[in-house]
Amino acid sequence: MIRHWLRMRERCPRCGLRVERGERDYFIGSMMFNLVLAELLFAAIFVATLVGTWPDVPWDTLEWAAPLLMLAAPLVLFPFSKLVWLAFDVMFRPVSEAELEWHRTTDANV
Repeated sequence: MIRHWLRMRERCPRCGLRVERGERDYFIGSMMFNLVLAELLFAAIFVATLVGTWPDVPWDTLEWAAPLLMLAAPLVLFPFSKLVWLAFDVMFRPVSEAELEWHRTTDANV
């Protein structure tokens, strides 16, 4: 489903389901998921560093590494967050046969 790092395929090669399910602003949820996951990852690494290096915490290193990690994590997680969001959406709103047929036949510029 991932064509390039910042670009997804338009449809699933197996079933024809479009990555965007035909709703305006569909991936706002994936952006939220991406941000939450990036911040949780940062918090976990930060706490692990504190616990692992206590009492000699490398504060200077953390001062430089933390912002870099917070900037890099959303970019690294971007394609995966879109796919996980699509998976959550399909789990909570299963694709009907009629919707799947719509995905296969309609133009991509909806």
